[in-house]
Amino acid sequence: MGSKADTSHHIKAIGPALEAMQTMGFTSADCLRNTGLNEADLVKPPTELGFTLDQEFQFHRNLLELTDNPMLGLLLGKTYQLEAYGLLGYAFMSAPTLRHAMVVLRNYGPLTFTLFRVDFQVEGPLATLRLSPDIPIPDDLLAYYVDRDLTAAVTGGQGTMRVPLEPQHIQLLHFSEDQRDIYERHFRCPVSFSTMASELQLDARVLDTIMPLRDTETTSVCQQQCRLLLARMKAGSNFVDKVRQIILARPGYFPDIDYVAEKLNMTSRTLRRRLTREDSSYQEILVEVRYELAREYLATSTLPLEEISVLLGYSAPSNFSNAFKRWHGSSPREYRQVAC
Repeated sequence: MGSKADTSHHIKAIGPALEAMQTMGFTSADCLRNTGLNEADLVKPPTELGFTLDQEFQFHRNLLELTDNPMLGLLLGKTYQLEAYGLLGYAFMSAPTLRHAMVVLRNYGPLTFTLFRVDFQVEGPLATLRLSPDIPIPDDLLAYYVDRDLTAAVTGGQGTMRVPLEPQHIQLLHFSEDQRDIYERHFRCPVSFSTMASELQLDARVLDTIMPLRDTETTSVCQQQCRLLLARMKAGSNFVDKVRQIILARPGYFPDIDYVAEKLNMTSRTLRRRLTREDSSYQEILVEVRYELAREYLATSTLPLEEISVLLGYSAPSNFSNAFKRWHGSSPREYRQVAC
C-alpha cells in the first residue's frame, strides 16, 4: 500500500487534551514538559513544526504521570468532539445518514488522531468500527490510546446526533480484566479484552439514522478536500501525487494539462515527459481521480446521479454512467445499492 501517512497533523489533538488537563488543575508547562512545544505552537500549521510521534508520546506520558490515572484515556476521549477533526468532522456531520458518515470515517481514517487503522463493515445484524494495529505504539501507552480512541468514537458525535450511540459490544486490544466493571459502566455494554483489534459494535439498524446536519453538497465538497489533505500527507509524495493534488484542489473543476503544467512552473510538454518517466500520463491520473471520487460520492452521499456527473466534469449523466461502467463493470446505481 506504500508509505504510511504523515501524522504531523496530530498536533491538533494536543489542544483538547491540554484544555481538559487545565480544568483539572494542571499547568500547560507541566503537560508539555520535554516535548519541545509551548502553547503558541499549538495554533501553528503542523508543517511549520514538524510535529513527531516522539513528541506526541512524550505529551501523553506526561499526562499519565501527572494524573497517576491509568484510566485517563477514558476521560480524555470525551473531549474529542467532531468539530476538532476539521474537514473530516464536517464531512461526517453533513453526511445524509449514519451509514454514510461511518463510510466517510473509514475512507479518511488517517485524518483522525488515531494511530490505528480504521475500518468499518456491516455483517448481518452488527455494524463494526474496527481499530487495528498500524503504527507501533509503546506498551505503556497502548491502553491509553485504545481507551481514548474508542471513547471518542462513542461520544464524539453526541453534540450533533439526536440520539447517542449505544454500543452492543466493545473489544479492547489490551488486557484490563481486573477493571471490567469500570469499562462496562463507561461504555454501558459488555466488554472483551486482549482481542486482535479494538472494536465498537453497533446494532446495524441504527445506520439508517438521519444525520441532523445533513447536507449533500457540504459533505461532498468536504470529502473532496479530505482527499486532497490525504494526498498532501503522503510521506515522500512523488510527482504523480503533486499532479493529483492540483486536480483535486477545486471541487467540481478538472483542469486541462496546460493549467496543471503552469501550476508546476513547467511546460505541458515537460509535464508529459515527467509523467511518462513515472509510467503514467495526465489522462490516466484524471481517470483515476474521477473514478475514486465517483465511488465516494455514490457510497457516502445521496446526491442524484445528475449532480455527481456535474461534480465529475461530465456534460451529461449518460456520459458519466458509461464511463463508470467501463471502470467498474457495473452501473452507478448498481454500485450504490451494494456500497450503501
